[in-house]
Amino acid sequence: MMKKTFTAIGMAAVLMITASCKKSDNSDTIPTYTIPTTYNFSNVNYSADTTRLGMVTEMANLMKKATTGTLDGQRLKNMFTNTGSPFINANYNASGLNIKDQCFSLLQTDMNNFIDSLTLASQSGQPASRGVAGVGASSAAPTSKYALTATGKNYAQIFNKGVMGGLICYQIVNNYMQAGISASVDNSAVIPGSGTAMQHNWDLAFGYWNVPIDFPTNKTGAKYWGSYSTQIDSGYHANAILMGAFLKGRAAINNKDTKTISAQATIIMQTFEKMTGAAALQEVKEVKESINDNIARNSRLSECYGFVYSLKYNPARKITDAQIDNILALFPANFYDLTLVQLNAIRDAVSTQYGFDSVKDIL
Repeated sequence: MMKKTFTAIGMAAVLMITASCKKSDNSDTIPTYTIPTTYNFSNVNYSADTTRLGMVTEMANLMKKATTGTLDGQRLKNMFTNTGSPFINANYNASGLNIKDQCFSLLQTDMNNFIDSLTLASQSGQPASRGVAGVGASSAAPTSKYALTATGKNYAQIFNKGVMGGLICYQIVNNYMQAGISASVDNSAVIPGSGTAMQHNWDLAFGYWNVPIDFPTNKTGAKYWGSYSTQIDSGYHANAILMGAFLKGRAAINNKDTKTISAQATIIMQTFEKMTGAAALQEVKEVKESINDNIARNSRLSECYGFVYSLKYNPARKITDAQIDNILALFPANFYDLTLVQLNAIRDAVSTQYGFDSVKDIL
């Protein structure tokens, strides 16, 4: 996993790309340039990412109220489209940005279903149980409550994983790594505060990962994929892989090193898909830890389901629709019916798909 260049120790040193004896297409040698150890480049601007992720956090915070009363589903839908000033943060309302227009088309459709299902669970007034939508408490930690459908799904968690796949991952791999660094994207004209168009696309991809510029030495404030890349790091060292690729790729853009740009973009795209599989396995482990706690277990199983389903939102994935559907079919129709045999089958299918068999129980 890039051990020669981006090990935990090597990340602390300034690295050097050495000029190759080969000639580039225009007969100029590739320049020698340094790779910094932090994402501290000139003209970096991913404020739009920060705003949209802040909007997502407000939606997630509102969804938590499903456990204490009837959820305002219409407000959640307004947050998704940023209509009617739905946010507590007035800057979000006035930003001119919204979440929906950056989401994969399938997630745009799914979002209303996620919100409606969670709203219905909040309206039930009944304790959550097999066949009954409502709010249930963990048997191990009664203060931990979850709004579940009649089949045991927690759509607050499925929403969260859906956004990680259909907004964050989708934008990174589809718009910023694939389309954002193509030969047609300008890498000459500098817009003050944003850099060239290609630099800006790369920066927006980094911003959506949502980590500090000196990650992983500093993990303060890392959320969404920034948090999960650390949670699964013991089995899949995504922190070093991604930080190394983002730093090397941005330095390559600065120095017009097209081959290195493309190579690092490929690493990032492949890592985000594989990281989704690793995150699903991490949730399997948590489901096992609460296997006899129906309510908490179902919520954690919803997280695992959400990660697997979110692969559908990644246009750059190698896994096929049929393979995703085969894994989803391993989940019980009613989460209350989950058996350890079914859970191990889910684990094994994901670990085999992404080459995690040797670490499938430690992720």
